[in-house]
Amino acid sequence: MLNSLNVAQTGLAAAKIAVENVSNNIANENTPGYKRRVIDQSELPQIDSRFYGRGVEASSAYRITSTFMSQSLLGGTTKEAYFNEKGQMLGDIETIFKETDESGISKDLNRYLESLENLRGSPTSEIYKSDVATHASLLVDNLKTAYTDIEKAEALTKDSMQENVDTINQILQEIGKVNEQIGQTKTASNDLLDKRDQLELNLSQYVDMSSEVKNGTYTLKIGNVVAIGNNTVVRDITVEDSYSPQQDRFINDDAVSSSILNGITFDNEDTITYKLNNTDEVSIQYGEGIDTDGDGNPDFTVDETNYVRALVSKINNDPQLSKTITAYNGTYEQLDDGSKVTNDSLDNFLLIESNTPGEVGKFTGRIFVSEQTDVTDATTITNKASIFKNEYQSNEGENSVQIYSADAPINLSSGILKAQSENLTTDSPNNKFNVYKDKLDAFAQTLSDITDKYVKTGVDTYVSGEISTDNYMGTQDQIQSIGLFSGGNIKTLTFNNDVLDNLNQADLDYLASLQWKEDISFEGYGQDTPGNKATSFAEYYQDVRVTISSDKETADTQLTTQKAVKESIQSSYDELVKVDKDEEMLNLIKFQAAYTANAKIVTVVDEMLQTLLGMKS
Repeated sequence: MLNSLNVAQTGLAAAKIAVENVSNNIANENTPGYKRRVIDQSELPQIDSRFYGRGVEASSAYRITSTFMSQSLLGGTTKEAYFNEKGQMLGDIETIFKETDESGISKDLNRYLESLENLRGSPTSEIYKSDVATHASLLVDNLKTAYTDIEKAEALTKDSMQENVDTINQILQEIGKVNEQIGQTKTASNDLLDKRDQLELNLSQYVDMSSEVKNGTYTLKIGNVVAIGNNTVVRDITVEDSYSPQQDRFINDDAVSSSILNGITFDNEDTITYKLNNTDEVSIQYGEGIDTDGDGNPDFTVDETNYVRALVSKINNDPQLSKTITAYNGTYEQLDDGSKVTNDSLDNFLLIESNTPGEVGKFTGRIFVSEQTDVTDATTITNKASIFKNEYQSNEGENSVQIYSADAPINLSSGILKAQSENLTTDSPNNKFNVYKDKLDAFAQTLSDITDKYVKTGVDTYVSGEISTDNYMGTQDQIQSIGLFSGGNIKTLTFNNDVLDNLNQADLDYLASLQWKEDISFEGYGQDTPGNKATSFAEYYQDVRVTISSDKETADTQLTTQKAVKESIQSSYDELVKVDKDEEMLNLIKFQAAYTANAKIVTVVDEMLQTLLGMKS
């Protein structure tokens, strides 16, 4: 009977523990990260003659969880955070380009074009001239403001990214401390495991990560790199910026020879001109003496064997161009002291490098070659050509953002940091900041070029822009210079107010015609071959705004879809691991009944013992 009493007592103890566990589950129903516990009950091992058993043991409490579903939830959270951050950044850009019925860049453009039409009808009107000046200046200012606002959004994103990196490192340190606490016990406590899971979920908003416990060793990876190893070895992540300058190479596809004189005979009084940002230029002429060391004595005479070195000397000694760019005779070697040297024993190719590394140092440059027998007589020109950089051999000015763990670069696929880093890296195909800055730059470059020069070829037909008129082979005195705007991008775009007093009726007819021109090329190669993407100024800008709205709508759709996916995973996961109060109440009734039943057994055994004792007496 004592054996029966002992068995009943184990049942009482097990039922009591089970009831306490139910109570703890209900108490933590709303605790973040809490996973419901289940008591591990097992029959006591048979170690004596009691073949019917020795009772029950409540040995431990374990958490209900699923590694697969947990990893799926982490991945879903990361993707949702990525699309959310991407949508917010696109929303910032969309706000920059928002317009009202009375304000906005498209309204500024229309008012500028209308003011030109008014001045065309009355060329001497000071009121209309002032109107043109006002609206042209306002157009330039608002284009610059939009560009600057995008740069401000970039700067805010950069600051936010650093704050997020600090948060990530804090989470990693906390996980390391939790692991240290877990390591101090033989069996990991459930509350610490829950805390670690919650920290991982918080971390997954920022980066794609994974974790595993193998042979008692915890490892956490961010992207493809270990951030926590051997349980407590935490490697902080860092962000490093790198900037590379724009490099324009006037080189053939063989990556060796110069592309400037392809098919051109350079002799007599031919000239080669380098033009920067539609503002400044330098020229060399066949037979010209070049003083490379500044001693006042020519060091060589320009011919077809040394024209690259002559251009390099002219560019680097020009007080305006040398502020922005540096020219080199081919690829240079950078020495330990930072100086750059080239092989100047022969002509290689023209390399133009920005003096300012990164996207901020961008510029627009091209070569113009004129073949003629008398430089003072335009009628002797026999050939003209514009040469542009080799797009495949040249490098754009780039900003690069790379995330590291220790010295190992991390390649992220999703998360807030992924969205931020790709929009701060200029060569990323997903960099939306750069896309719209480039579109504004293309607008500015085209506006500057097309309002600079023209040739009237018919009643309503023109050769438009400086690049195209540079290639014009007709009577050269038909080329008319205006220079209403100058610059090669938004940063350098300028409205030249003084030009207004010099405009004649023909100039105004040409400028006014631009509002109706629907085959304007914005690709930067002039207006000779507009291409399939040619459009008007108004339509180009409207397309920019439509593209922004479309990008934002796409991002919102992606976010909505990913939210639905994540919510589905979350629902299934919560159904598995979260406390269900109704289920717990049923468990409470079940374990309470078990406790009552075991208590009755104790009572019965006690009565049996009392009977035995009474019989003996």
